[in-house]
Amino acid sequence: MTKNELVSFLERGRKIEEAIQLYAKHIKNTLYLSGFKKELHNDVKKVLDTLSQDNDERKVFMKQLIDKVKQGDQDVY
Repeated sequence: MTKNELVSFLERGRKIEEAIQLYAKHIKNTLYLSGFKKELHNDVKKVLDTLSQDNDERKVFMKQLIDKVKQGDQDVY
């Protein structure tokens, strides 16, 4: 895999991470319409909050990895 192919692959992964966070936010915003019991509503919210936090960490990692590959001299991975 060339450097450009790897960067393109990683960029797609970063976009997926952004989409995951967007969907989680939309789901969280519509929970009040769900009709779930309060306990279940809180459990779902907690899971979505965890997903969002994990997602933030992965986005930072992906950005750092992309930058490292772009700055590196290696062209074949």
